[in-house]
Amino acid sequence: MKIDFKNYRSTWLIVTIGGLWILLSMILEKAWENGIFYGLGPAAVIGVIFYCYDKWCWKWPIFKLLNKVPNLNGLYSGKITYYYNGENREKNCLLIIKQTCSQIKVTSIFNKDDENSTRSNSIEAFITKDEIGDNKLYFYYQNSGSCVNGDTLNQHDGVNVLDINFEKRKVVSLEGYYFTNRNPQTKGCMEFSKVKKEK
Repeated sequence: MKIDFKNYRSTWLIVTIGGLWILLSMILEKAWENGIFYGLGPAAVIGVIFYCYDKWCWKWPIFKLLNKVPNLNGLYSGKITYYYNGENREKNCLLIIKQTCSQIKVTSIFNKDDENSTRSNSIEAFITKDEIGDNKLYFYYQNSGSCVNGDTLNQHDGVNVLDINFEKRKVVSLEGYYFTNRNPQTKGCMEFSKVKKEK
């Protein structure tokens, strides 16, 4: 698994790695007499620790000091509203977000009716703070289009920009806008409420 440290707090990251390195060096010095393990041992153990942290432990409140991203993992239910063929329309949508500390993947499922749906998968996604400190989720996605004969939904790319809303420090909803590269271009608003946490 690739670990990207952009979502980590740099000061705490350096302090943590330095502290772990010193502690592990002292422990391994007593455990092994062969000096070759002094350098390799701490590096291997720190690698395992950060793998576990990036995948699981970053979500625990006790370890949040080391990172700066909210936990968006879970299922969100909502709708998109848009203007098409001279009329305002809306469509039900689900968001499935899977996240580690350094990576995030968003899958959108759009229901056209009881039988047909299309799916978009994020190619690139990230969380950032704006100039006043509000968190936003940005993701670039690809939609393979509909396979239904006569459907106008063709393959396309798009971008979503969603505000992350909190209640008692927990993410409760996402809302914002999207636009695509379809011809003619489509755009609209999106709003979602969190309905299920990750397992």
